[in-house]
Amino acid sequence: MRRIEKVREDVRRQHAQRIGELSQALDEAWQLIDSMRPPGTERSADTLRASHADLRKAR
Repeated sequence: MRRIEKVREDVRRQHAQRIGELSQALDEAWQLIDSMRPPGTERSADTLRASHADLRKAR
């Protein structure tokens, strides 16, 4: 049981780290999109912003 719990803890830690890395990458991608196509300047970018609003970090 201890070995199983250790593996679970390791996997949870790895997943949390990976989620953090992916969240940071997504935020950086949106920063680039926002700098190239500011809100209100292109309909397709605004549509993506709206559909991804729940994934973007609160600012």
